[in-house]
Amino acid sequence: MRLLPAFLLLAEALLARAASPANLDPTVDLDTLADNSLFTRWRPRSHFSAPSGWLNDPSGAMYDPKTELYHLFYQFHSNHVDWGNMSWGHATSRDMISWTDVSGWADAEATALGVGPKGTYDALGIFSGSAQPVNLKGEADGTLSIFYTAISYLPTNWIIPYIESTETQAMATSKDGGKTWQKYENNPVIRAPPPGWNVTGWRDPFFLPWPEMDKILQKTEPHYYVIFGSGIRGVGPRIPFYSAPASDLTNWTFHGALFEVARNESWGGDATKTGSFGFNFEVSGVFSLVEEKQHGGDGKTLHYYVTTGSEGGEIPPYHPSGHWALWLEGEMSRRDNGSAQFDIVSSSAADWGNLYAITSFWDPKKKRRVAWGWTPEDMANYGIKAQGFQGAMGLPRELFVKKVHNVQAPATGVPEKSGATWKKDSKGTYTVTTLGARPLPDVLEGLRTGHAIKVADKKLTGQRFIANDKGQKFTGDSFELKASISNIKGGAAGFKIRASPDLEEHTLITFNPATQTISVNRDHSTLMPKFETYAVQGHFAPYTINGKTEALDFHIIVDGSLVEVFVNDRFAITTRVYPSRGDALHIGQYVAKGGEATFKNVKVYSGLKNAWPKRPLDSSSKLRTDTIEETNNGTWWSGN
Repeated sequence: MRLLPAFLLLAEALLARAASPANLDPTVDLDTLADNSLFTRWRPRSHFSAPSGWLNDPSGAMYDPKTELYHLFYQFHSNHVDWGNMSWGHATSRDMISWTDVSGWADAEATALGVGPKGTYDALGIFSGSAQPVNLKGEADGTLSIFYTAISYLPTNWIIPYIESTETQAMATSKDGGKTWQKYENNPVIRAPPPGWNVTGWRDPFFLPWPEMDKILQKTEPHYYVIFGSGIRGVGPRIPFYSAPASDLTNWTFHGALFEVARNESWGGDATKTGSFGFNFEVSGVFSLVEEKQHGGDGKTLHYYVTTGSEGGEIPPYHPSGHWALWLEGEMSRRDNGSAQFDIVSSSAADWGNLYAITSFWDPKKKRRVAWGWTPEDMANYGIKAQGFQGAMGLPRELFVKKVHNVQAPATGVPEKSGATWKKDSKGTYTVTTLGARPLPDVLEGLRTGHAIKVADKKLTGQRFIANDKGQKFTGDSFELKASISNIKGGAAGFKIRASPDLEEHTLITFNPATQTISVNRDHSTLMPKFETYAVQGHFAPYTINGKTEALDFHIIVDGSLVEVFVNDRFAITTRVYPSRGDALHIGQYVAKGGEATFKNVKVYSGLKNAWPKRPLDSSSKLRTDTIEETNNGTWWSGN
């Protein structure tokens, strides 16, 4: 484990923030540059990330009350920039603001759980899973337990036939607060997919104690429950549902699927408004939430939710990715056979961009449900070895029941199936209920390094750069922007970010009332060829409340290449931008030609904190290429 003096780390961070990167020549072939030579150029510093190499799905998120630490694991391929040889990396935090690699940041030091010997049940991968601060008897004695998918055959993909014994389900425990882990001696604890299912996949266990489910299923003793992402070939995606007595978390009973949907079905029939269920589910989660008064609720009504990642539901050009991060609300009941039945009442995209593999945990310290998601790069693998890493997590988000009252029915009528439920009240208006999401307020507050730049309220036509009260234009590649936009007429309105002074490079974030979409237009986000620059967009329909169209409260976080946009606590979109110009650092307010909009409460917090104070900013590790033997001649993974 390598350590650097704290004063050197602080000085390095300050210098990195103060200096603008040099222009990157678009004619240079990035694939010819030295490994790690662009490591710090677009790297997010305020988000959760691996020290180097490949990162994907968040796993094992939990809070340990004994040590008062938050834990987050992740799919990790050290010293490589491509997927392969999946292990779990691990970091901890006291506040989810500043993070520490548990065993160090160099090379593979951050690995917590690695693959087993050749020929064993997890020799080819430790896939995603979850964690709880209990032992395998469900006791809170300081032991930590993780539940993961073990891989013994590759490749595996929903498109190709499923090979028997590809995936089994295994557990591991730690008795020293997560510093070291021991695999359960009788792994795997679940050895095969549900009988009779011709599965497209069966992975990513999400397990939890669930007293509300105990009550529904009339359990006489406490149980734990686990679900997986799965699907039945030629039929549709599925979420298999199991239970185990809390006294024996290695003894699982299959109860059936929580619900059934058809392949490539979308809730309401229009994937551009709710996303697509695709052909296979993965990284699924389940939980219940009581609606809170601060979010318009009554403080007592219980709601049931599922989150899941779907594969294969792309709808180019609107959503060219084959992955969707989704949420579903449903009514939960007991089937005649003693299992649970989840009847969908609303569903939509949890994020309309590239945030994927969303998982969540209950935070007992702050009494809230916290979600994590993975945002991959969007470089089309061009120059990825020069960058030296792939992937980061979005900011942790709070999930909650969001209720809005006195909403008038849309001119087209109340939607029967949408991303919300509509309940008519005695006044003829509606109470609209959906799953709310916002970045954790205390985390964002902790990441701010100074006072906000405030901009005067103003009705705008056209565009202008944001500046302070001395007329100095804001510049930065790390900031938080909050603003309210209302009375949008005649075209789209929003913001230009990462803009060069002459606007040769810029990224445009807008709401268009005509199409009811919020989009991140990346047509001019970079001069570099080959990087992805298609527009990322999602459906958003403002409510009419008491006769007035609601304002749009934008909350935008930019950290290097990572861009997150939240609107009205019920819309999120995440993407990446990679400017080539060193001066693409400005922010501008924007209204389309011929239009107008009113901007209020515009604030910019510049220079977010480094979330990894014990790492150097350049925490790169030497990249290596696997041998033919290590990759089975490239059939298991590429080895890059």
